[in-house]
Amino acid sequence: MSTSLRQRRSPGHPNARRLRAIISGSIAVDSAALITTSVLTAVTGIAFWTVVARLIPPHELGVQTALLSLMTMAGTVAASGAGNAMTAMIPATPAPSRGRLLRQATVVVLVGAALAGVVSGALGAVTIDQRASSVAVLAAVAVGSIIMAFFAFKDTVLTALSVARHLPLLNMAGAIVKIGLVPLLLLCTVPDAAVAATLAAAILTCAVAVFVIRRAMDREVPGDDFIRDHDRRQLIGFTLRDGTASLISMGPLLGAPFLVTWLAGPVQGAMLALMLPISQGLDYVSIGAATALTKHLPTATDPAATITRIWWLTQAAVLLVGAVLLVAVAPVLFGFFGQDYDHATLWVTLALLCVGSAARVGFVTWAAVLRATLATRTLLITNLTMSALSLPILMVLTARWGAIGAAGGLAIGSALLGAVGCWGLWTRRRAQHTPAAGAPDVEVIR
Repeated sequence: MSTSLRQRRSPGHPNARRLRAIISGSIAVDSAALITTSVLTAVTGIAFWTVVARLIPPHELGVQTALLSLMTMAGTVAASGAGNAMTAMIPATPAPSRGRLLRQATVVVLVGAALAGVVSGALGAVTIDQRASSVAVLAAVAVGSIIMAFFAFKDTVLTALSVARHLPLLNMAGAIVKIGLVPLLLLCTVPDAAVAATLAAAILTCAVAVFVIRRAMDREVPGDDFIRDHDRRQLIGFTLRDGTASLISMGPLLGAPFLVTWLAGPVQGAMLALMLPISQGLDYVSIGAATALTKHLPTATDPAATITRIWWLTQAAVLLVGAVLLVAVAPVLFGFFGQDYDHATLWVTLALLCVGSAARVGFVTWAAVLRATLATRTLLITNLTMSALSLPILMVLTARWGAIGAAGGLAIGSALLGAVGCWGLWTRRRAQHTPAAGAPDVEVIR
């Protein structure tokens, strides 16, 4: 759980001003790098799916998006707990202990991704209609889940080590490789070209990330006052609670293309898969800002102001970007997809997904605060409760209306989570202690 540390500083003291400037600049740099990465990821994701929509028939594409959905869901969820632990723990961990902590987290990710991949592979083997054997589907999804887990894990580790500035170039290069591989693999008649291109690019990106991480590992932690070591028990406890919470909250979104393909057919699944990368540009903005908040909140000199600033700026950015996507970008993209997809269905699906992304901002920000304070039990309970309410609605709407129903169900679940997150942020702000005039107390969240 969280521990409070109060330090008395004179507002005009040179060291206090210097520390405040360093921290403010650092969170700005990390936020800018993560949001830039998010924007580039969204743009290249749209480009990738535009290419595959033109080259792969809708029915076949629906099957491939279902496989990718299972791999991404299992891998991202397996990496999220340990990844968020790295973001929350490494900035305050002494440099000599960082390697140990990262090795432990790597093992946790590997084991979790393997287990989640086997479960997802078994699910795909009995539900996805394709000519490959059930054993081949299970093995492919299991291996793909491990690859996607480390692809997601690298982002949080680079952020925790204060080298998030490398992420835009790194992920952009990987996305370009992925797009270029699709026609090449199709020319070579490689089966499931979209899946193979995605996994190959992820492996190359992770290999480069390992080199960057090794160089950044021994950097000193700024400010001895904030150093705190973490043991394996704390890491595993954080990972289990946060990973389970991520499975409950992120699972329906990441697994939606598979769910729609299963309940409503491959074409409906393909249409949802084509719209998800566009709307996820909004999610990437809020997640990027939240990740920077989790990293810097433990050493923030004014936690309440930092939280409020990130919350409102993120909400405004998501609403603005969402409006641009719906009005300017969507009609142009629909033309590139061709006439094999119903444009009215695409537009309604995208609109509902964007509404859900905007509604989730409050919850994503609140979750970042909980992770920074290691209060993942609260996050887990909240996700369990909201999932019990929203998941049946998602299943019913998907079976009835396909891609549009799934998008509507996701929007309802996001609205419930967003309401809880806004309430949590508002009550936390009301409970914030007001420092005495002339000698302000600075709360440092651990």
